Amino acid sequence: MAVVALLTVAVICAVIAVLSTWVKRQVLDTGNYTNTSAKLLADPAIQNALGAYLVNELFTNVDVAGQLRNNLPAQTRALAGPAAAGLREIADREAPALLARPRVQDAWRAANRAAHQQFINILNGGGKVVSTQNGEVTLDLHNLVTQLAATLGISNQVAAAQQKLGGGTGSQAQGLAQQKLGITLPPTTGRLVIMRAKQLNTAQDIAKLIRNISIIFTILTFVLFAVAIGIAKDRRRLALRGTGWCFVGVGISVLLVRRVGGNQIVDGLVQAESVKMAAHDAWNIGTSLLSAIAIALVIYGIVIVVAAWLAGPTRPATAVRRALAPSMRDRPWRVYASVALVYLLVLLWGPTPALRQWIPILLIAAAIVLGIELLRRQTAREFPDAQAGDAMRGMREWWDTRRGRGAPEDGITTTAVPPATAPQGNGARLAQLERLASLHDSGALTDDEYSAEKGVLLKH
Repeated sequence: MAVVALLTVAVICAVIAVLSTWVKRQVLDTGNYTNTSAKLLADPAIQNALGAYLVNELFTNVDVAGQLRNNLPAQTRALAGPAAAGLREIADREAPALLARPRVQDAWRAANRAAHQQFINILNGGGKVVSTQNGEVTLDLHNLVTQLAATLGISNQVAAAQQKLGGGTGSQAQGLAQQKLGITLPPTTGRLVIMRAKQLNTAQDIAKLIRNISIIFTILTFVLFAVAIGIAKDRRRLALRGTGWCFVGVGISVLLVRRVGGNQIVDGLVQAESVKMAAHDAWNIGTSLLSAIAIALVIYGIVIVVAAWLAGPTRPATAVRRALAPSMRDRPWRVYASVALVYLLVLLWGPTPALRQWIPILLIAAAIVLGIELLRRQTAREFPDAQAGDAMRGMREWWDTRRGRGAPEDGITTTAVPPATAPQGNGARLAQLERLASLHDSGALTDDEYSAEKGVLLKH
């Protein structure tokens, strides 16, 4: 019961870890945010919806027909209305094409990257241009002018002007302006307050909470799974298999919630049928990282289940271990090299986010090495005398046995052992027993089948 309780709590923690990790990577990671925004604008349905919105805003806020009427000769002013309608039709057609152009896409991507970097900069305490001193987010226009001058290559001229304004001449000009205007310029002139202390603290607390939840619950999930396997004692293999199925269950559940929840959220928020396709595409793109994490959990879970099965008592698993025993014992370097090659190919493929980060890559590699070492020791205990080719011989004998049990054309069923009515000598009986033992050791016969066949032989 303790193992089941630990696995249950671990599943709950895993769900929280998955969702918080998705939010952290999607909202607080500039690279992921920029890639997602670029994918949004590259989607054809979103281009059509956004293009229609921009054209509608243009023709709603600007009297295109009136502008044309004012600029056309008197004799052609009657054509202003049809011309405006034609322009709107052209704009509706060309706006999505404009949004799909590479230069527009690149500009959109660069703007989103710069904006998100400034957002993260604010959450982390600000910089020279945007600072968070005294609990307020302020924009320093002096530093902004300096950076702009450096970009334009006129740093020396701007520095000279700033020095002049900061000297006696600048002070006299400032005093004269204050006297004429009847105002007093504060020492913080050139700094604009963007966000107040309360708003900034809330945003920073939320960002910190998301980061902490992601880390704490991820570590807690793995600790709970490890403790559950550790206290299982003689049933550790079953606990390991249960852990794998928990990973698979969490991944599938997240995928189902993403699909069903996405439909409910989009249908509830978007009423116009014309933009529902774009809204669904936006949801799918925005949650693509969540889907990748869920699929990764399913893959890792299946790998864990297969590893637990391979160490189990089933006949196919026993046959596989017997086949691997000679290589595990005599040429372990070849086994490690083969697994390393496969792992390297998987890393080059990078099907999951974890396989593109150094820490998860090293942790997974350590888990693989541990699994191979445990399997090597198990095969050494079970099959100390196994030789290369035993598995193939066992499979051939198993096939011959199964084929001998088939029904011939006259409908009379034969068996793998000699008929009971046919007396056998001690030599023939010993050969049959050795063959049965070999089939049993290779996993071709179960314990019950081996006992039944052995009983038939010993009776005669």
